[in-house]
Amino acid sequence: MFSQSLTAQLVRWTLALSVSLLAVHNCQPMLDVLAEQAMAAGCHQHDSIEGHMHAAEHHQHKHHH
Repeated sequence: MFSQSLTAQLVRWTLALSVSLLAVHNCQPMLDVLAEQAMAAGCHQHDSIEGHMHAAEHHQHKHHH
């Protein structure tokens, strides 16, 4: 019983994902907006990671002195 409902959910999610991907792929303005958001999010995440790494390095240097 549980496996049947899980299978049905997986099928529904797969269909929803497929429809979403086809819609985005065939709609250039939407694709451009999503690409811009992905670039902005990626750059922000990279800056955030670098900031944490530098802070950790400074913290370590304080302990070594």
